[in-house]
Amino acid sequence: MEEQLKAVVPRDLLPNGTYAPLPGIYDVGWKEWMNMDGADFVKEMRRFDDSIIKENRDIILRLAPIIEKGELTLEQLKLWELENFLTVDSFPVKIVSNVFENLENREVKDIILRHTSEEVGHGELKADFLVRAMGLDRVRDVWHGKPLISKRINFADPNPAVDELRRASPPLAYATIPFCERSLPILNQIMGRALRKVYGFPDGVLGFYDLHTYVDIYHERLGLYIMAKYGTNARVRELFRNAVEAIRASHVEIYSAGYQALKAK
Repeated sequence: MEEQLKAVVPRDLLPNGTYAPLPGIYDVGWKEWMNMDGADFVKEMRRFDDSIIKENRDIILRLAPIIEKGELTLEQLKLWELENFLTVDSFPVKIVSNVFENLENREVKDIILRHTSEEVGHGELKADFLVRAMGLDRVRDVWHGKPLISKRINFADPNPAVDELRRASPPLAYATIPFCERSLPILNQIMGRALRKVYGFPDGVLGFYDLHTYVDIYHERLGLYIMAKYGTNARVRELFRNAVEAIRASHVEIYSAGYQALKAK
């Protein structure tokens, strides 16, 4: 049936009946953004973000390199992954909130909704790990868990730099979210290794981490496309750069605070 539909529907249909918001974006090696006017801007932003990640690698990668060294006890690891659940679980709602500033832009609206749908349920995958590997109660300990620190950070959390960008370009304000997801595949590759080799967890409880070794490669592409299409002048490019820098700075601040809180346990 899927092949029959592909023959008559002029869109890239996905197995569940939805369509890809951009033709070919789920294909291996998709790089359509490189043929667009803002390609140089995208390349520049990737280099800029890479430099920030390199400078703050242990922290921006949510302590994954530290965890791979075995520096957290099992109790500390449990607290940290519960903290991360509280962030992951709210992520789809924060993504979809961007749709309201982009309702008149059908392409961007569809991209946001597609992105949101692909994040739904990932909180439960993280909860599965906490329940099956760490022995927590899903309702009492996970869904109603208490944060390790009073403030948590999310790629989609508001900050003044993103708000300024949103006033100038709602599509680019949304694009900061999938763009910043580009650090997640390597983070989860490290976490998968650490949880298996250092802490001895079996494959059957690590679905969240295995999924996120690749799925955010596709999400980054959504951001790259919008950046290449809408990053068309120096002003919005500067605002986008400022927004990404502010997002990463917030990650460093909050993850560092979380690490200090863990060490005090």
